[in-house]
Amino acid sequence: MDTIDRLDISHPSPRSVVTIGNFDGFHLGHQALVGKVVEEAQRSECRKALLTFDPHPQEIIHPGRPVHRICTSMQRLTLFEQAGLDEVHILPFTHELSQFEAEDFAYRFLIQRFQLEKLVIGYDFRFGKHRKGDFKTLEELGYRHGFEVEEVAPIKVDQQTVSSTHIRQLIQGHQFEVLPEFLGRSYSILGMVEQGDQRGRQLGFPTTNLRPGVPLALPRGVYASRLSVQGQEYQGVTNVGVRPTFGQNEAAVETWIFDFSRDLYGETMEVWPLRFLRPEQRFSEVDELKQQISKDIQAAEHFFNAESSISSAT
Repeated sequence: MDTIDRLDISHPSPRSVVTIGNFDGFHLGHQALVGKVVEEAQRSECRKALLTFDPHPQEIIHPGRPVHRICTSMQRLTLFEQAGLDEVHILPFTHELSQFEAEDFAYRFLIQRFQLEKLVIGYDFRFGKHRKGDFKTLEELGYRHGFEVEEVAPIKVDQQTVSSTHIRQLIQGHQFEVLPEFLGRSYSILGMVEQGDQRGRQLGFPTTNLRPGVPLALPRGVYASRLSVQGQEYQGVTNVGVRPTFGQNEAAVETWIFDFSRDLYGETMEVWPLRFLRPEQRFSEVDELKQQISKDIQAAEHFFNAESSISSAT
């Protein structure tokens, strides 16, 4: 899959079927859009392409109000590739870009960027200054420039529309068992293992550290977790937060892995939070923190033992 992260390109992509949106979470609704792109592109022998934005447009339009993400940037690209796309175009979203009138935006970033065969959009897609552009705008442009536009209806689960907003609410409520119904997969965090400041090792609990690079929808706290790295699955305890005891302020996902001691720097790791154990908290003494970590590990072990017993019984 080719990834293009520039505002302008020298030559438009070959004949393409394209979809456009934010795609945070790449949930069932997003998968329906990309599925339609793949189907139509294969039928007409075109490229399968997606146009998205970074940062999230709402973070530029409303500064100081971060959008808490379902996916890390790495995870979103991984999911796009697994869906069978040929190209992903990531527009660096700026204040200037937010001021484009709808037709000007569509002309520069869709019509000039692609040899459009067909454009597939979601039922709620809006674009351009003040979100004035919609399906009708694109349909009229399609008549003039020779491409088709299709609007995909919402996907519903038990009468609930699948949306990134609803999924964030489920994550914030720690409803991990419900999320697969809307995501089409279990909720996880994917990233690269980075070298930390060795605090965990000094405490006697060495951890693997992910820097998500974006604000996460997952609330700060400690979780019993499952993880996968180097093709192997493990169990562990994951802390999501900023390590307030040590005065840190950069968000991190730190996991202590059961019965594991190797360095994993530079490896891709996926973490599935399974059970919320406690919120993040500040400790006045390091010994107090160490005692709490031991309790967290015991709580996670109890959770996994209970899960194992249930699985054996069934």
